[in-house]
Amino acid sequence: FMSLLVLLMVLHGPVATNILNVYSAALAALSMGLRLSRTAVALIAGVVGYVVTVYFVFQPSFAKAFDNWMISLLLWMSPWAGVVLADFFIARRGRIDVAELYRDPERCAYGDVNWGAIVAFVVGLVAGWSVEDGLVPALQGPISTRLLGGADLSWLVGIVVAGGAYLSLGRRVASVAVPQPTGAARR
Repeated sequence: FMSLLVLLMVLHGPVATNILNVYSAALAALSMGLRLSRTAVALIAGVVGYVVTVYFVFQPSFAKAFDNWMISLLLWMSPWAGVVLADFFIARRGRIDVAELYRDPERCAYGDVNWGAIVAFVVGLVAGWSVEDGLVPALQGPISTRLLGGADLSWLVGIVVAGGAYLSLGRRVASVAVPQPTGAARR
């Protein structure tokens, strides 16, 4: 009987913590314009999280599976960071009209989709993959395996290439998406 109580107490902590993660995932998904209820999206996020957890738990080597997961995160986060950093610090010089971000995309000065950022992200993703060295053969880039002797420079190449591509594309493709700040952001 006592072991059941302890088990319930131990399970309560992760469940309470992950409720926030599932809810945040649902809100992020809904911000993309999904036409589902918040409850349905939260349920889908919870099921996906459960399936991923079961996958990791039943792997022969949890450390190897976790390493593969972290490498896959690094591969897309580096170009994303390159685009975000180049946009905020260089293209916009740190000036963002926050109130404008919450307006409808049709009326917002920033627009809906910044295609220059999307293209730069994909270019940085491919460049980062080319020098990626990980445990998953599909994620091992040709330059890393053939020329760099297994050195993983994907984080650096992804940031630099995506940021540079965004700045070069941004002036042509995204120039309409860079409004002059109004209100509090002008100071």
